[in-house]
Amino acid sequence: MGMNSGDELVVKYDGLDMAATTLGNQAKKLEEDLREIKTAMASVAAGWEGEAHTAYVQEQQKWDKEAADIHQALMQIGKVVAQAGGDYMGGDKKAASYFA
Repeated sequence: MGMNSGDELVVKYDGLDMAATTLGNQAKKLEEDLREIKTAMASVAAGWEGEAHTAYVQEQQKWDKEAADIHQALMQIGKVVAQAGGDYMGGDKKAASYFA
């Protein structure tokens, strides 16, 4: 059966490892990029006063929380994908032992 009919699941362990690594790397890159943006914005906002400054601070706090939530989600997904690879491999080894 060359095509996946939807009745089977094909797992490639190295693909899961690679996906987990990529997720972790992208989460780190996102964090770095957001830090650069925040630094650039802070230097611009330093000259703001009054309502403009207050509004910026409030929006920046929301942005920081949402960015942290996204970063945490990416890191968690990466961990789950990495764990899934080990779980699938363990299941395969256990199933193979029934034939040995």
